[in-house]
Amino acid sequence: APCSAADSNKQPNEASFDATFQQGLNETSAIATKTRLNIDDVPAFITILHQDTLLKLGIDDIYEALCLVPGVEPFMESTGARQLIFRGVKEKGKVKLLIDGMDINNTFRGSIYYYYDFPIELVERIEVIRGPGAVLYGSGAMSGVINIITRVSDRLGGSRAFGSAASYDTYKGGMYMNYNAGRFHAGIDGYYRQDNQGVKAGPDIGGDYGRSDEAGNDCSVGAVAESGNIKLTARFKRSKDGTAFGRLYFLPDDPDEALVNTTVLSEIQYSGSMMPGLNLTVKGGYSYYREALDSLAVPENIHGGMRYQVRYSEDRFYGDISLASTLLRNHSMEGGIRFENSEEHDDKFRAYGPVRIRTNVMPDHVIKPGVSRQIGSFYFNDQFHLSEKLDLSFGIRYDIYSEIDNAVNPRFGIIYRLNRAINLKAMYSRSFRVPSWVELYINVPRPYEGKPDFTSEKSDTAEIGILFNRSNSRLGFNIYWSQITDLIQYDASEVKYTQGGRDQFVGGEFTLHHDFSQNTDIDLGFSYVYGTDQDNRKLPDVASWLGNVVFTHSFDSGITSATHLRFASDRPRTQGDSRDDLSGYVVLDETLSYRFRQACITAGIKNILDDNVRYPAPPHTYPKDFPRPGRTYIVKVSCDF
Repeated sequence: APCSAADSNKQPNEASFDATFQQGLNETSAIATKTRLNIDDVPAFITILHQDTLLKLGIDDIYEALCLVPGVEPFMESTGARQLIFRGVKEKGKVKLLIDGMDINNTFRGSIYYYYDFPIELVERIEVIRGPGAVLYGSGAMSGVINIITRVSDRLGGSRAFGSAASYDTYKGGMYMNYNAGRFHAGIDGYYRQDNQGVKAGPDIGGDYGRSDEAGNDCSVGAVAESGNIKLTARFKRSKDGTAFGRLYFLPDDPDEALVNTTVLSEIQYSGSMMPGLNLTVKGGYSYYREALDSLAVPENIHGGMRYQVRYSEDRFYGDISLASTLLRNHSMEGGIRFENSEEHDDKFRAYGPVRIRTNVMPDHVIKPGVSRQIGSFYFNDQFHLSEKLDLSFGIRYDIYSEIDNAVNPRFGIIYRLNRAINLKAMYSRSFRVPSWVELYINVPRPYEGKPDFTSEKSDTAEIGILFNRSNSRLGFNIYWSQITDLIQYDASEVKYTQGGRDQFVGGEFTLHHDFSQNTDIDLGFSYVYGTDQDNRKLPDVASWLGNVVFTHSFDSGITSATHLRFASDRPRTQGDSRDDLSGYVVLDETLSYRFRQACITAGIKNILDDNVRYPAPPHTYPKDFPRPGRTYIVKVSCDF
């Protein structure tokens, strides 16, 4: 990989020819069991995305990278907040996102979108569980778990500076530095990005045409220090974005409109061996989240307009003690306890209408003031190596919540090695999602009237699959059934949240990696999902078929060519929406990379065919949905030092 991260600093056995999908018997992951195991030998279906492969493809950020995962489909809200559909399930707090093991999901909404713009240049790899992971990761790990491993967090050497320019006046620059001396490791990274994105759109809900406002900027600084058994990790991130297609589906006409998200993450960790076969890990951490929204929700030419201003922040303290044991023969066990305390701060809401008169027409708070949540958790997982051919696994988690019913979530798995090349897997898992504070304590548009009698959403998933591996080929195929009950949904007609009903999903995923030679390979990833509601109606806005085809070739001259074809099938409409199904799309990207000594330059064209890509808009809002950019260009440069 000509532009991979500091390959010269890796040991020979660390060199990787892995491509986007699960590659190689020697590849390991900690995400499914929290212990480093071969991904063929863990009771989950895992995708690992490596920086070198992502850079070859011209992938710019986490969001683009995750669209390579089988069963993952992109979409967005009217405000421009990017979201993902995992296996037919709209994200909305049902996916757990971690960076270097630290939880991103906030308690306010369960949101994670404000980390999707994190740049690939600072990432070593992305580990993704396709499916539930509640036993080890708790609430929200229903349809997927994502762990971003940064370049500075994993005792990696090397330093790099990078920059890029792209369409829509998009510019990015940053760097990371690592220092290793014996058992001491320190690393620091940072970046800044800005753009002026906006696409032609309309008519909006008022019948007007114009451009979306997606211009913004974001930045982050992270640091890691590790000595012996102690590790300190900290990260600050801030993003500011325009309100895209408007909070109430009116195209923005005010350049000062913006949604700002700020996060601070910090953690101290001790890891050490108490005796041979028994390891102790103790963690303590603090996280802070703040949201600030200033939006002209309704233009002034309509009833004098309406402006929204939101200020909200929360913080969280947590502690975690876990033991990993191999003391019992043929058993790999891990168990632990965890405590969290989250508190809401500085919650202010203003809805001015008419705008010029600045009359506040709604309550002063988004949610009930001063709420807090305490969580106590116990988790246990055991993988039993019954024989050379058969592994059995069992896990269970018990959570005690201060404001919601307690939750018990089990998991069972079987791994059968048919021979040295073929592994069979089967598993069952229960997962859950605790209601967010917005769902429990919403205070607008009318004052808080009392916490509803909500319980957690629950998901049951059964899955079977096969993994086949040869020296130059790797194939994976799995099918699954999943059901989510006690759904919490927003009722727009009543302007409140309700609970009830269920969604059911049946699907399958196929991946193939094949090396034609040392310099040429192909990756295929296809998925199918069929989702229905409690009345057996097909779920709206979800493409049944998704696919990725990636072809790469490295020339002796130091140039690498990468071709990426991505497609999605038609997406059905909501019941009562008279519009035709939203057409699918085919997107073709081409990237060329050239490396000379320590420097690398990459040039790419995305959506070469200029296909008309649109994400679904709710009925009676944008009749032509949310258009996305057409053909775009990008140039990247980097230098290792």
